[in-house]
Amino acid sequence: LSQGKTATASSTEGGAFSASAAVDGDLTGTRWASAWQDAQWIQVDLGSSATLSHAVLTWEAAYGKSYDIQASENGTDWRTVTTVSAGDGGTDNVTLSGTGRYIRMNGLTRATGYGFSLWEFQVFGTTGGTGPTLPGGGDLGPNVHVFDPATPGIQAKLDQVFQEQESAQFGSGRHAFLFKPGTYNGLNAQIGFYTQIAGLGLRPGDTTINGDVTVDAGWFNGNATQNFWRGAEGLTLNPVNGTDRWAVSQASSFRRMHVKGGLNLAPNGYGWASGGYIADSKIDGQIGNYSQQQWYTRESTIGGWSNSVWNQTFSGVEGAPATSFPEPRYTTLDTTPVSREKPYLYLDGNEYKVFAPAKRVNARGTSWANGTPQGESIPLSQFYVVKPGATAATINQALSQGLHLLFTPGVYHVDQTINVNRANTIVLGLGLATIIPDNGVTAMKVADVDGVRLAGFLIDAG
Repeated sequence: LSQGKTATASSTEGGAFSASAAVDGDLTGTRWASAWQDAQWIQVDLGSSATLSHAVLTWEAAYGKSYDIQASENGTDWRTVTTVSAGDGGTDNVTLSGTGRYIRMNGLTRATGYGFSLWEFQVFGTTGGTGPTLPGGGDLGPNVHVFDPATPGIQAKLDQVFQEQESAQFGSGRHAFLFKPGTYNGLNAQIGFYTQIAGLGLRPGDTTINGDVTVDAGWFNGNATQNFWRGAEGLTLNPVNGTDRWAVSQASSFRRMHVKGGLNLAPNGYGWASGGYIADSKIDGQIGNYSQQQWYTRESTIGGWSNSVWNQTFSGVEGAPATSFPEPRYTTLDTTPVSREKPYLYLDGNEYKVFAPAKRVNARGTSWANGTPQGESIPLSQFYVVKPGATAATINQALSQGLHLLFTPGVYHVDQTINVNRANTIVLGLGLATIIPDNGVTAMKVADVDGVRLAGFLIDAG
């Protein structure tokens, strides 16, 4: 698509090395060469928007060690399509995705003492009615239950889904309970398999439940070692009796929660339990570990911790016990060296957005203790909302358009690989949405690009 089109550059080494020489189709005779500095670019105007597939960069001896390929519809607002961070010269064939009229090689660092020098910058794709066709945004599907404080029958809906999911360890039901900011009184949300409960505020304090979010093990005779695949996030709880019960075992998360009381990690009767995960949460009272064999708590504030069985691990937790392994079996880091919280859905007024938290370095305590957490808000209109029945081909089309993915609760069989090729793509699941690969295909493949975030969904072994 780029051959013979208008090309411009940040600089040239001389008149014989203009930007147009890199799009003239001559692979060995003419070339563009920049000034002898880092941070140089060359861009080509394709003439109209195109669906992009790949680019081939044929380097002269002065090649780029690191660079971005960027796309734009207007030549002003750029998005990074792919990043090369360890270039070795020669010919680079890089995968592109989405659409764009203007394509730019944004050189970051040179590999030699000279500038950037390209024999040819070739952009491939298709034009003629093949631009974006799938819409972003939309409703969240049949298995997302959105409540506000005036919604009637909330407890009845919670109970109905729990009856379906309490023992549905290998069932197909998937559900998300999303609570709009406000205060909810007298609720006991029992959370079964493949169920997520979350507040729709930016901060946990935006949504308060005067009641409980409960996981117990009555379905398995008081043994909690198989209480997998569920989650709670973004809520403030005032437990009815002062202590909330969260008796889970692995593959279950407790994130961005504020419990104004204690937290009991054991089932009723103190039967066995086999490990879980707390992050970015504040527990005012003591966490009763009791029978939990292992647990990881990260970047939180707690009122205390009782007991150890095999290993209880803490990083960046205010109020955590000191390292004392092997007895009591506590392993504690004062801070978490590098971390990033998972993205999450929230309401900004009446608009759904996804908040993508910023990276934290040497973090201690919650990300929201001092107010608004740090990060980026992305409108839902920039996400393809994946609903039950969507095919892998459709999902890949959405990705190629430059959309992020929001999987609504459901089970998704894929007959081809979901290819995440664009830097900084977010793939977020609600209600532990599950991807099942058919006939031995790889369910999902992430290209060698930076900043991709995958969260909130399951991939079956297939």
